[in-house]
Amino acid sequence: MVLAAHGLTKIFDRLVAVDHLDLGVRRGDVFGFLGPNGAGKTTTIRMIFGLVYPTSGHVEVLDHRVPRDRREALRHIGGFVEVPAFYGNMSARRNLRLMGRLNDVTDEKRIEEVLDVVGLPDRADSKVGDYSHGMKQRLGIANALLHRPELIILDEPTSGLDPQGMKDVRELIRELGSGGTTVFLSSHLLHEIEQVCNRAVIINKGRVVVEGPVADLRPTSSSVKVLTTDQDRAREVLGQLVGPQAVANEEGYLVAEGSDEVVHEMVRRLVEEGIGVDAVIPAHEQGLEDYFLGLTRSSDVDAGPADPHKNGGAR
Repeated sequence: MVLAAHGLTKIFDRLVAVDHLDLGVRRGDVFGFLGPNGAGKTTTIRMIFGLVYPTSGHVEVLDHRVPRDRREALRHIGGFVEVPAFYGNMSARRNLRLMGRLNDVTDEKRIEEVLDVVGLPDRADSKVGDYSHGMKQRLGIANALLHRPELIILDEPTSGLDPQGMKDVRELIRELGSGGTTVFLSSHLLHEIEQVCNRAVIINKGRVVVEGPVADLRPTSSSVKVLTTDQDRAREVLGQLVGPQAVANEEGYLVAEGSDEVVHEMVRRLVEEGIGVDAVIPAHEQGLEDYFLGLTRSSDVDAGPADPHKNGGAR
């Protein structure tokens, strides 16, 4: 076990941000830490790094207890919380030299190695202030790798990136996992975790909702989202097929329950009625936020005033 949390709890004033959280990350895992915004993910990561002290419970990194053994634990961890910070008027290489000295890394060869790993060797001498957001994220990962830590912790590393930047960072994380690096990846995007992780835990309001192999965490709903040229008429047609109560409006789409055979019939009926079909999308592709609505309803997790033995809001 590389990383473990035991009853980890953090209360801010009257809000419970993390509520008796237990998790375990094994060596070689690319471990997904999922949750909607405000679920307590960043607060948990801050406690792992020892930046925030828990109200109760503790973290263990390779048998070093945090916060008690924080200095020893940090020797085994690399990563960043929220957005990696660098000196914008310095080059990437100079930033890595400076950061490396903090961890007794002075080997120029190692700096070249990590720049190559993240795909930045050709921009190593450019000022970081001129970097795109995606390049800064990759430089943050390079900095995390400098001292060869056993565990890399990444907090929403694709946040704010364009599609190409997101793809680049995900491919980099996959490569790290394939190379045997243990990665703890925080995200609010289910499909992101599905693409790169082997195990994951989903939290909401600071508590574990579900955990296990990523393949077991997919939404099981067979609902589809339908977008047509006439949503009002389409709702009538779909209602005749699956029942009016089984069709709902959601953010401009019609959402209906149906197997593959029913979906085929839906499309056929709509076309027969002269209604153009613009999109038919599996509902699980709507993302983690929609999946969470069902999970949290079934888990009876309610917000309320802070109590060490009750769940509350999260930051």
